[in-house]
Amino acid sequence: MNKYIFCILLLLFLACLFLYVRKLLAVRKVCSMSVEDKLARINQISVPSGFHYKLSQDVFTSEIDAWQKDCGYCAFYDSTAPLFNMIFDCEPVYFNYNGATWLVEFWKGQYGITTGCEIGCYKAGRILTEDERKSTLFQTVSGEEMPVFSITLLKDGLPVSRLCERHWWLTSFGVGKYTEPENLAMKITIVFPSAEMCKAFVHGLRAAGYHYTDFYLSGEACAFTFGTPHSLQPFLRRSFYSRWVQLKNRALLSLFLRLTSPFRFTLDRLILLYEYLPLLSRHILKLRRMKKKRRRKHER
Repeated sequence: MNKYIFCILLLLFLACLFLYVRKLLAVRKVCSMSVEDKLARINQISVPSGFHYKLSQDVFTSEIDAWQKDCGYCAFYDSTAPLFNMIFDCEPVYFNYNGATWLVEFWKGQYGITTGCEIGCYKAGRILTEDERKSTLFQTVSGEEMPVFSITLLKDGLPVSRLCERHWWLTSFGVGKYTEPENLAMKITIVFPSAEMCKAFVHGLRAAGYHYTDFYLSGEACAFTFGTPHSLQPFLRRSFYSRWVQLKNRALLSLFLRLTSPFRFTLDRLILLYEYLPLLSRHILKLRRMKKKRRRKHER
């Protein structure tokens, strides 16, 4: 019995020694890399997942031709998000325009060890009833239908990131940060392809619970702030389960920060994790990759 205990302790010691040496070598490698090499490496990992890293903002943002473009979006995704460690506020805005029902939705909150926000534009193939809206899988809009999204993510009233692009799904994800959704806000400006479409969106905003004093309308553009959601949040988001998920997210974040010390900058932390524990690094940079699996399940 003592022999077995000795063997187990020896194996644990050798494993710890291996990990210690591996991390030491990884730290030295990161320190020897130029910023250009680090950016090339991190985008090599993240772009296949549909995202690229913006050094100026220290965030990951979605590619315009990301594979998620073929997945669409529906209310089912929001209702099951906490099962994948995503605790966010969501605000779907439905409106009818040009013979179809459209969905513009915004999200803000905690995605595992990542704080971020999103805004997306989708459409159905026809006009839907209110009951059908919650069960329909909306498709991604085409290139000429894409609005110009401008979003500023605020944490406790202070700007965290600013992005402005013509896009179908604009995102801003800061890895290694923790925030409760209620402490985040999004300043949003949307420039639609036409003034008529913008007016239709405003009708959707009003139906979602926004007052005329909550937004500014000018031609094709509409500006407003998404803070406290006007829409009823999904059940899991309102339940005690969301608090449990946030406890797990904080624990995972603490582990991430410990594993990637002594670095403080996100790019260095992620490169270190990639060199030290590549499988874990790839898992983190998937961000919302589980979308595709959830869509397949929903379509069955």
